[in-house]
Amino acid sequence: MSCSKLRMAELSAISKASVFNQVYPLQKPDYSRDVTEASKTAFVLVLLTSSLGTNIESRLLTELWRVLARKFGEIKFCEIRADMCIEGYPERNTPTILVYRNGDIKRQVITLREFGGEKTSLKDVEDLLVNVGAVKPNDRRLLHSSASEELVDGVDRPVRQTGRAIDTDDDEGWD
Repeated sequence: MSCSKLRMAELSAISKASVFNQVYPLQKPDYSRDVTEASKTAFVLVLLTSSLGTNIESRLLTELWRVLARKFGEIKFCEIRADMCIEGYPERNTPTILVYRNGDIKRQVITLREFGGEKTSLKDVEDLLVNVGAVKPNDRRLLHSSASEELVDGVDRPVRQTGRAIDTDDDEGWD
């Protein structure tokens, strides 16, 4: 099979599997159906957000969540305020990501500390999707660049670079 036919078959499979394509707001009474039951047919990622508008990490992850939902339509992305989902859930633990598959929580990420906090990038969350098995490591939709900037919802966001540091120290003209 030629490369173009393989690529067309890959795109067709992605298109057929892309049934979600948005962030679904959750209500506590529907949680079992919308998350636990749905995870029997697809990965479901739940974002527990802060009830305070001042939580920068929650706001950042909400933005990234929208981009990821459109990009990976075969994964169901949901969002609910933490205090509306779990009574007494500590504000300091938001945002929290819960990864469900086959009716169970497979992974839990409390705050964005492990991703770099307020510097969390789209690639960081994509790496989580790969690590939990929701996306294959060779998926062409993944960000593979180490560009210094990327566009997320029309807003430039810094991306942490990996690998060698680039020397930007230019002392020419300084005596």
